[in-house]
Amino acid sequence: MKIDIPDELAQKCGVDEREALELLAVAIYKAKGIHGTLAGRLLGVSEFEFHALLSQRGESVNYGMQDIINDIKNNAL
Repeated sequence: MKIDIPDELAQKCGVDEREALELLAVAIYKAKGIHGTLAGRLLGVSEFEFHALLSQRGESVNYGMQDIINDIKNNAL
């Protein structure tokens, strides 16, 4: 899928391509409850880098007990 935002519209919104993609990833993460790993993949970064981005933007991380259990099972912690 490709999303094309005309440069003129992006400029009026005050966003560049990277910021628009970050805003999209954060919005999907919050609205659809996708995992941070998947949201990070949208941006080409790790789950932890995506969580850092959320923190920078003042957003909370959706990281519950099941996430902790899965990370332990997958030796991610």
